[in-house]
Amino acid sequence: MRLRHLHLPSLTPYAHASHLQALLVRRHLDHKALSLPLRLSAPPPPPTLLTFQTHPTYTCGRREISTITSEQITYLRAGGTAEFHPALRGGQTTYHGPGQLTGYVILALDAHGLKPAPFVHFLESAVIETCKKYGITGFTTENPGVWTSEEDKIASVGVHLRRNVASHGVGLNVTTDLKWFDRIVACGLVGKRATSLKKEGVVGVSVDDVAEVLAQCMAEGLKNVDALENIIEKEVLSLQNETGEGAHRTMHTELQE
Repeated sequence: MRLRHLHLPSLTPYAHASHLQALLVRRHLDHKALSLPLRLSAPPPPPTLLTFQTHPTYTCGRREISTITSEQITYLRAGGTAEFHPALRGGQTTYHGPGQLTGYVILALDAHGLKPAPFVHFLESAVIETCKKYGITGFTTENPGVWTSEEDKIASVGVHLRRNVASHGVGLNVTTDLKWFDRIVACGLVGKRATSLKKEGVVGVSVDDVAEVLAQCMAEGLKNVDALENIIEKEVLSLQNETGEGAHRTMHTELQE
């Protein structure tokens, strides 16, 4: 089995990246909805890693959206220079933007011998291995994400599961303008701060470069995957013809991490 990697090389609207993710999720859910004989005879969809960087955007987890006020949303939009979107993932408010590598992992957990907690560990381990390639030591703590010190968080992790189909994933700061994190208590952790590969001393590295390294680390760490395959956006958009409006159905969260 191959891990398919779709990297969007230019700044991508958050809504567009979310649409691509929804198409991939729907393909997995449609396969799970087949009758048992059909499901056994039809190969399951391959796992896909979608990587991109977006315009300045704040997102909040599904549990938090009912508590955030309109005044807070207006503040986060920073006079129209940033966007705000609710997300299906777990976790609280975080930031995505230029210089940050966002990686959405869409796969069926059972196809890779995974349960929810080990899947989160897989994501964190892939980020740690990616940081290691650049000479940065990352680690996990009792708080979610990947850290370079007890106070400095370099990557956030948030997932969504439905019928054991995973989506969302990680946000790894590469050359991120960290001032955007000053507007929030990132992931609800008071007294902690964001860092990036650049702040940790890594120079001359782009988000595109790091996306390739992250994809390779994920392919190497994912059970039943023996190769990495780069794909183009057109291949994902073609799923619209297969799934139709199904890709836009509301998905219900079964687990938040």
